[in-house]
Amino acid sequence: MGKARDGLRRHELIVLRKRLDDIAPITFAGRLEVADIEPDDLRDLAAFNRRRCDSRATARFAADRARGYAGFVARLDGDVAGFYWWADHDHPHLEPLGIRLGDRDVYGFDFYVAPEHRGDGHAVEFLHGIETRLRERGYDRVWGYVRSDNRPARWLYAMRGYESVGEVHLRLGRMR
Repeated sequence: MGKARDGLRRHELIVLRKRLDDIAPITFAGRLEVADIEPDDLRDLAAFNRRRCDSRATARFAADRARGYAGFVARLDGDVAGFYWWADHDHPHLEPLGIRLGDRDVYGFDFYVAPEHRGDGHAVEFLHGIETRLRERGYDRVWGYVRSDNRPARWLYAMRGYESVGEVHLRLGRMR
C-alpha cells in the first residue's frame, strides 16, 4: 500500500471466497469461546478497543449493529481476544471489491485477533469457529478481502481453504 500523488492511499487487495461445505477441522484442542456479538458485549469491546488504541472502532461497531450487520467475538478465559463482522446484505465494500452476494452468501469484514493471541493457533481456531457458525446458519459461501501486503493473513486464509478470486487496486482515503 502506498501513498498516491493525490494524497489518497493506494490499496492493493485480494478478493477471497470460501465454500462453507469444505471446512477443514482444527487438529488441536481449542480454547477460545466464539459467540455472537450481543449488545452487552459492546462494553467489553470498547475496553478492548481502548487497549489497542483504536478509538474509532467502538463507534463503528455500534453503527454496524444499527445497519443490521452481525459479528462474532472470541474470548479466552473470559477476556476478548478478537472480533469479526459479517453481512448478508448490502455493504459499502461490495461494489468496490466487485462482489455480488448470492442468496446464501455472506461478506466477512473487520477480522481482528489481538497481537498477544497471534501465532499460537488462536486465529486458526477463531476462523474455524466463524466458518462453522456461518454454515450452521445456512450460508454456502463467505467472501472477503485481504491486503496484498498482509502476509500472515494471506497465509491464514490460504491454510483455511480460501481461494483468491481477483485483485482490486483502489485509491481511497479509507475503505469505510
